[in-house]
Amino acid sequence: MQKLSMEELNRKTVEEFKRSEKTPVIAVLENIRSAYNVGSVFRTADAFLLEGIYLTGYTCTPPHKEIKKTALGAEDSVAWKHFENAAAAI
Repeated sequence: MQKLSMEELNRKTVEEFKRSEKTPVIAVLENIRSAYNVGSVFRTADAFLLEGIYLTGYTCTPPHKEIKKTALGAEDSVAWKHFENAAAAI
């Protein structure tokens, strides 16, 4: 089995993603211990063109090797902000 190229995946470049019309949804992650799960949310946000992600509490933030491993580049395209807690984010 061979890995698919970006062209074969039909994935937008970072620049194309940033120019694309977004779904008006922001995911709020509060106190997520697993950086792998955070990376997975970045990948999901990228796939659904979400407006962004708010990371709160002790949820880890990019750059982080475990986020990078599961986000597969989405941490570079999806907008994110960190807040002290979820109440401050919303």
